[in-house]
Amino acid sequence: MHCRVIAFLLPVVLLACAGGRREAERIAQPALQMDVDSVGSHSVWIDLKLVNAQKAWLWAVTGDLADKTAEQIRTNGKAFDAGLHLEYGVLQPSTDYILYACAEGENGRLGAVVKTTFQTWKGGLYAWEESRTKVPFFADMALLYGAAGRTPKYWSRDRLKSFVTWTDPDTGEEKWLFDAFLILEGRTSDYPPRSYAVGARDWSNPSIAMPAANQADALTFLDYWFNSENGLPALDALTGEAIARIGEPVAKTKIIVMMPDIAPRERYNVVGSSTTYWGKLQGVQTDFSQPAQRRAAYFWYVDEVRKRFAEAGFQHIELGGFYIMSEELPSTRSGVGGRGGDTVNGVLLDGWEVGYKAWDEVFPMVSDYIHRYRESVCWIPYRAAAGYRYWTEFGIDYAWMQPNYYWDTFGVNPMSSFFSEIARYNLAMELEFDDMMMPHPRDRQASEYTKEKDGKTVTETWEDYANRWRSYIEGMKSAGVYGVKPIAMYQDTDSFNHLRQSSDPVDNEAFHELCRLIANDPLKANNR
Repeated sequence: MHCRVIAFLLPVVLLACAGGRREAERIAQPALQMDVDSVGSHSVWIDLKLVNAQKAWLWAVTGDLADKTAEQIRTNGKAFDAGLHLEYGVLQPSTDYILYACAEGENGRLGAVVKTTFQTWKGGLYAWEESRTKVPFFADMALLYGAAGRTPKYWSRDRLKSFVTWTDPDTGEEKWLFDAFLILEGRTSDYPPRSYAVGARDWSNPSIAMPAANQADALTFLDYWFNSENGLPALDALTGEAIARIGEPVAKTKIIVMMPDIAPRERYNVVGSSTTYWGKLQGVQTDFSQPAQRRAAYFWYVDEVRKRFAEAGFQHIELGGFYIMSEELPSTRSGVGGRGGDTVNGVLLDGWEVGYKAWDEVFPMVSDYIHRYRESVCWIPYRAAAGYRYWTEFGIDYAWMQPNYYWDTFGVNPMSSFFSEIARYNLAMELEFDDMMMPHPRDRQASEYTKEKDGKTVTETWEDYANRWRSYIEGMKSAGVYGVKPIAMYQDTDSFNHLRQSSDPVDNEAFHELCRLIANDPLKANNR
């Protein structure tokens, strides 16, 4: 741990009045309640409630223990209106502060002084962040799943090389492929597993949630990807070798790292499930019944990832951002009639189990923290998932929606409505496929081509999947998405390599068609 948060402070309430004054004067005395909500490296977030006041004055002081008067606070401090999650900055990292506050009422009358203490997190920008003026840009991102005991287990150099460059069979020219990679995983490898994503159901009892991953699980995930023989070090080395052959790419390859969902409870939808399941921060057991501690756990993880990138000393890849694992973000924003959602006091909310997931308590404050380091926030919702209309309000920079058409045996997810929705809400698109589109699938059984729904049974062939996959390619071009919006590619565990390694000419054609799409993406030219 390389930073400390003091965010477990009791509210400091001062409703003072001078003795001997008339009752009317006592009522008019301005006062405030101040709660320290959470702390970052350069800011403190607070809640303010004012009584008989129009504004509050705040002043954060370091190195001076002398008490301050209300007039000094007004002269030297900053004015704030009442409201939730007010941000006071810009502060110095790793510094002890005394925060003074006083309320101002009518005619400039000041209330009594309130004060509390906090310490900012260790901060500062790493070299790759210092070089940026905004969050990084990338055009084509491949999803790489690993750390849950999959087969193959590791992302070796041989397994990764097909994602780095591609040689055009028509011209013999070697070209760069993906300029970004999302590393992620859905669950832990032990049994019974714990989930990195809120929403997964327990394997033995689907009516309740799978236990949430904890702090140790988050470290296990990072250990897997930073292993010297695997993952990110292998990708960095492969990229360096490609540079020696074909020259520098337009920009360094960006790595997007998943943030394991931090749920309010260990089993998020079970009342009474533990809120202290996760681990400790600065030796203090976290309790996620307090939203500030949920956010503090995210802050810890973001800084842990950044520190590991700095220590790794990669030459050709760099951290480009963080990924929200939940594929839906239910919230208190207004819902969509007819699609379902929680209803509270007659108001339809956006999605189900809003109170259990409580994403409004986390984002966009965690996004703000990430943006301080000039890193991006990324998200891939399933089709029409809660939050897809409000993604920018969560502080998300890049959002690709899943069409879910590739597996659409029963025709409930037409591509035409998908493209109209992503255009309406300014979303990008995820390209989806797996071994089902191969004449001789390696990771699929014949029985999987037969599906049942509402008493209807349909059996398809690999050609049905291949045709739907081609609809993605054709649709993104005709809809004006290709070359304009970033692409995210979902390819199951290793289907991209299966296409590359196949001796079937159908697979070869599909592989080269996909690589040609990525290598020649006009959007890469914007990557500066």
